[in-house]
Formats: sequence, structure tokens, C-alpha cells
Amino acid sequence: MNLIDNAVSRRRLLGYLGIGAGALGLAACGGSGGSAAGSGSGGVLTGAELTAEVEASLPNSALEFLVEPDFPSVNGSTPGYVTMPDPLVKGVDAVPGAGGDYTVMSPAWWTSPPNLGDNAYYDAVNEQLGATLEFHVADGNTYADKVQTVLASPKNVPDWMVIPSWNIPPRFIEGVGNVFQDLTEHLAGDAIHDYPNLARLDPAAWAYSMFNGRIYGLPYPSELITNAVFYRKDLFEQLGVEPPTDADSFLSVLTEIIDEGANRWGCENLWNTAQMMYAIPSTFAERDGKLVHPFEMEEYKEAIVWLTKVIESGAMHPDAVAGNDGPAKDRFESGQTLVMNDGVGGWHEALTRVRPTNPDFDQMAMDLFAPDGGAPTLYRGAPVNIFSFLKKNDDAEQVRELLRIADWCASQFGTEEFDLLTYGVEGTHFERDEHGVPQMNDQGRREVTSTYQFLAQPGIVNAKVQFPEYVEASTQWMARQSEHVVDPLFYGIQIQEPSEFGSLSQPFDDLVVDISRGRKDIGALDEAVEHWRSSGGDKLRDFYAEFMS
Repeated sequence: MNLIDNAVSRRRLLGYLGIGAGALGLAACGGSGGSAAGSGSGGVLTGAELTAEVEASLPNSALEFLVEPDFPSVNGSTPGYVTMPDPLVKGVDAVPGAGGDYTVMSPAWWTSPPNLGDNAYYDAVNEQLGATLEFHVADGNTYADKVQTVLASPKNVPDWMVIPSWNIPPRFIEGVGNVFQDLTEHLAGDAIHDYPNLARLDPAAWAYSMFNGRIYGLPYPSELITNAVFYRKDLFEQLGVEPPTDADSFLSVLTEIIDEGANRWGCENLWNTAQMMYAIPSTFAERDGKLVHPFEMEEYKEAIVWLTKVIESGAMHPDAVAGNDGPAKDRFESGQTLVMNDGVGGWHEALTRVRPTNPDFDQMAMDLFAPDGGAPTLYRGAPVNIFSFLKKNDDAEQVRELLRIADWCASQFGTEEFDLLTYGVEGTHFERDEHGVPQMNDQGRREVTSTYQFLAQPGIVNAKVQFPEYVEASTQWMARQSEHVVDPLFYGIQIQEPSEFGSLSQPFDDLVVDISRGRKDIGALDEAVEHWRSSGGDKLRDFYAEFMS
């Protein structure tokens, strides 16, 4: 399979190889750790070298499903399954481990599971792995601080470390090779055939796992659309309220919901919703041949104005107005608020939490719309949202053992391995109902969490077969939205902004709060944008322009 074709521009190749970003301040971290960016004259590769490096670095990909989905993918949307295959098949022929003992650091946005020795799930999986992985699970809400603390002292880096893309620390791209294992020679070209489940992953996921032109990350592939606006369909129907279809009706619906006597409010903080509705990109976009930052866009101002109206109407929960967003899901799930924005993964997590005590709970994603009610513009999610990294290791056999374990974890839906990772042990963590669908018990809900899955993951599918109506609703929702999805300008490019720009956006986060809460006038935004340009914004624009050449 030729991974370099007319659809891949030289601009994107530069991004894959870290040119521009990888060349900044390497001396501070003692070098790039095997950067391909240094192999050409002045650190810039020729066109032939670019092609050779990318073709050598990206694994081959089969992109195939072992089991055909009940709801196929549409334009890249997530496929879905509502039934369990019978029988399950083996995803890996041999025991992957060789008796190694390894430490793993991983985040959790839920109650941390019991530790090794007190967790039957860990015991069962480790037995199948033929190795012992000891997880050190940290609070996902403060995980960025934990990552930076650990990386500041390399001797404390675990054997395997999970880092979500949003927790990648400043200057990571410069020193990644000093801490983590370069996997390129193990995975590039024909070498990937030793890991058939990893070979099935989309090439875009592998491209995004490259830093300085080398493969360092193991990918947890992302979805076409990563965020949604959720509403309580069950309570909307009780109240006789229809979902909104434009910005004005959205505001009307939120106001109609309010009943302070019943402790019911319209929504949580909808700033992310406003940005989706007004099609605000995450970084620069190209307009009339120029790079324009979201802060400079008229739509950004309009999104703030809409959010301000929501708050002025009294629809937003007072705690959300005060910035207390931590309990937002609790408020939404208990019916104190009826609309919130969240990642699409939060949909089934809410069902798992709430359905045992409230079987009527029905969380639904809104079909999105532009402010005037027209078709929305939605930006494709990054190919990978979570990476795992292996600690730098001179023992090549240990690296291969860990990659075999990663390959085992990347077994697809329909395999015994996927079943064990997702549900645990039958009779201990779950029982099958009359349709063969696993139903988790209390021990399963306590012990079976996303730990091993964060190490490596097959291509994303929706296989929450215990919630068939959710699988249908979510896959059909994403399929409908898929026709409105566009690639952001720098899609698939692993760009890490230099640390000098790290605090540029913070004043705008604060300013959005101040304007929407009535403490400042919208005119303050224009002044802030001018200050942003002169204090580094224009330099940041020049930095991104390097990836346009």
C-alpha cells in the first residue's frame, strides 16, 4: 500500500516529520533523540527524503473488520454492533508476554479501581498476557500535573506511560527521544507484520503518533466527531419540549425548561457548544490566502454574545455560572440541568452509571446546526486522542514483549481478548443475558475500567451491545453529522507550539468568562486581540505558516 499519494501534500509531510516544530531549542533537552529532521541540509529534508522517511516510518494497514458491523461507517463515522458474535475468535495466536514485570501510569476520570493483588480483572488479564502489568492510576482531572512531575525526573518514568494528547507537556517533541522508546524500526514497513492487530490501524493514526519523524506513540484512535451537545430526551418529552434547530430557538428552549422551584435549569456551561455552533476551529484557518486565528474571527465574537444571552436568561445553572463545572455530569444525570456538552464517550458512560437506578434515563445527542438553522460546519477530530509510550530501553526483547502485549490489547471486537478487556471474567464481573449480552455486576463496575485499553486500541467501533438502542442512536447520529465534517487546516499534523506561546490564550479564557457574566463589555475583545497580536500572536501565525510551505 503506497501511503504517499496525491492526497498528501508536502505541507502535511512536513508536519508528519516535525519539521519546524522539532527544530526549536533541541539543545535544551540534549538533542532530539533520533530526529529525522536533522538528516538533511540545515535540518530540512529534500522531497525525495521526505517521501522515503514517511514510507519507511508508517506501518502498513489492512483496515479490515473481523466482524461486519450492524451499523456500517458512513464517511468515516463510527460503526456499531448490537449483537455479540458467537463464537468469539482468538485475536492473538500465542501468549504475548515472556514473564516480564512492568509498571504502567494511566489516567482515570472515574473512581480508581482496586490495585494489583486486590483486583480479579487485573489478575485475569495479566494471566492471559503472560506478564504482569502493575497500574498506577491517577486522577484524570489533574493528570497533566502528574505527567509533568514524572517527566521532570526520568528515573521515575514508568515502563509504560499513557498521555492524552491534551496532556502532552510543553517542549515534549524536543526531548521525547531522551525518555521514550523509538518504535520505528519495530513497526515500520514489513516489521509491522509481527503485530497484525496494530497493522490494521488507520495510517493516519500512526502518522499522528510520530514525533520528530519517528514513531514513539502507540495510538488510541479517535472518532470522526469527538464532542456532542447532549440533552435529556426523557425529560424533554415529559415537558413537551422539542430540540432546538437554530441559535434563537436554542435560547428559547433553554429558557422554557427553567423551573427553580423544581430545582431544574436549562443547561450547564455551553461555551464549547457555542464554539461548535459557530464553527470555531481549534487553531488557525486559511481565509483569503491568510492565516486567521479563532480569536480574530467575527464568529468568535458572535459565540460569546450568544453565550452571554444564555446566562442573562437565567438558563445556566448558578453553579456553572460560578465556574463550578466539576459536578456538571451529576447535575445533568439527576435532572437539575437538561443540556450539556461532553465528549461522545461520555454518552455510554452515563448510561452505565445511571440506568441501574433510573432505567428511564435517556441521554441523546442533538443534531447540530448553524446559528441560522442551516447546515453546520464540523471539524474532524484528531486521528488520535490518547497515546501510550514505552520507556527508553536498551533491551530490544523487552520492547518486543511490550509491543506484543500492545498488539494483544488492540484485538478487535469479536475476539476473546476484546471480550475480556471490555467485560472482565464471566461469572466474576458479568453474566450474559438471554441474548448473550454481558451484564456487568457490582464487582465488574468496580474493577473493569479503561486501563489496558489505553495502552493500545483497535480502530474505534461502538460495541456497547448491552445498550443496543444507544448503539443505534449514536452511530446513526454520527452518520447524519458526517456529511457536515471537514478537515481542519492542519489535520493529522503533529504540531507542538513552542513554550513561549503557552500562555497566549489564557487571557481569552478569562475574558470569555468576564464578558459572558457581564463583568466586561464585548468591546474588550477587540482590545485583547490587538494585544494578542503584538505580544506573540503574529509570531505564532508565522510559526504555523511554516507548515503551509
